[in-house]
Amino acid sequence: LINKSPIDAPFTVVSSTSDMAGCFKFEPEHGIIDPCRRQRIQISFDAKVIAWFNEEFQFKVTGCPTPAILLIEGCVDGPQLHLDVEEIDFCDIAFGFPYTRTFRLTSTSPVSVTFSLRVPDDGTEPSVSCFDMMRDNANPAWRKGVHCYVEQKEFTMTPSRGTILPHTYQDIEVTLCSNTVMEYYRKIMVDVEGFGKGVVSVLIKARCLLPALRVFPDFVDCSHLFLNDPHVVKVYIRNIGPIPGCYGLIAQERNADTPVFFSSPTPCGIVGPYCIVELPIVLRVQKVGKQSTIV
Repeated sequence: LINKSPIDAPFTVVSSTSDMAGCFKFEPEHGIIDPCRRQRIQISFDAKVIAWFNEEFQFKVTGCPTPAILLIEGCVDGPQLHLDVEEIDFCDIAFGFPYTRTFRLTSTSPVSVTFSLRVPDDGTEPSVSCFDMMRDNANPAWRKGVHCYVEQKEFTMTPSRGTILPHTYQDIEVTLCSNTVMEYYRKIMVDVEGFGKGVVSVLIKARCLLPALRVFPDFVDCSHLFLNDPHVVKVYIRNIGPIPGCYGLIAQERNADTPVFFSSPTPCGIVGPYCIVELPIVLRVQKVGKQSTIV
């Protein structure tokens, strides 16, 4: 604002009552300009809606019958985000195995875009992977199955949030570790900070199956064994299905009356589709006589 007169010019900004006018902020909004001096006004604009705008702002000057008028016009554009795929199909997946796919989120906006990713209805407790189970064959889940008191978080996005610079992109990994035998039709929603939720989305499809594992032989006759002398028998885990499986020799619950102790140097493992793995089992007989045990 320029005061061309020889006297002080007290001024006040008068905004319109439109919705868009509330997005503008003037600093300072009022003041006094000395004779033949000027006042720099800083205008901040924080748009809440996508629209064209043409706003009139008046600068009321004390003693002046006609206000100074400033017209501001322009267009507010939303963030321009694009995905390189419409859907991600994991196809058939094995229970407890993590699977990872990648998609690309591209911004063609002239400004930086801050985003966050979410899968509606996904849980909060981390899902249990086969690799977690293999670390401990005494885990109760081997006997009772995977049970959680709250819904499990089966989807993990990396990164799950971030800022994309103008005209650049972000590659995102999505990992699904299913603890639920079901078919999945979920969406990854992309929320944009300061703009809205679910600006773009990608469909996730999958079918979680249980592996088809068989143990053979199902009966082993060890004939004569010596008391407390370790004896190794070998059984085999066969996968007759198209997906991998995780197996574990359940840790034995022993007491004073247990007739035969058993264990394995490699109690847990993974058997691939249509494959066979060897499982060595060490037996130690604790009582004289004919004994048997179920492994």
